[in-house]
Amino acid sequence: SGTSAYDRNVEALEKIFTDAVAYAATEKHEDVNLRLEAMKGLFDGSKTLFISSTEPKGIIAAVLFAKRYGVKKIVLAGADEAAWLVKDFLKENSIPVLLDNTQSLPRYDFSDIRLPFKLAAMFSKEGILLGLTYSKQAYGNLPFAAGQAVPYGITKEEALQMVTSSTAKILGIDARTGTLETGKDANIVV
Repeated sequence: SGTSAYDRNVEALEKIFTDAVAYAATEKHEDVNLRLEAMKGLFDGSKTLFISSTEPKGIIAAVLFAKRYGVKKIVLAGADEAAWLVKDFLKENSIPVLLDNTQSLPRYDFSDIRLPFKLAAMFSKEGILLGLTYSKQAYGNLPFAAGQAVPYGITKEEALQMVTSSTAKILGIDARTGTLETGKDANIVV
């Protein structure tokens, strides 16, 4: 057939999400479908859909796809400067961003060489909820990445929030962690 691998993948996703929406709408099931059971929370807001795309068009397509199926909580994970190109779309749709690997080289040849360092401040100034992540090499580089963003437009406090309370809020675990409060887990970043 003349359909591409992309089209086949989208068709498969559409079938899964259509089935999941119908499954979630049904109160009792004769046979429990574990895959569809796991997806139920996407439609009532108790679970979050994490989207990762390296291309601006892919980010928009994935968010619109999820919204079409009634997904309540969406987060863009593994974001870099490709996400910046669709910042207005992310802001309009209230999509939080987990910015990754800010110590990397810029994605595009025409980009400012310091753009990865500046992105945290740029997203923050747009009012987009942002958390910093670091998936390359050792996790110990995360505090360094946060500190590196400070000379490029955010305060030390904002940098600390981007690796603690903001990220916890994005992940939906801020009632349990992310700040030092009585009754919360004592995760400390030094």
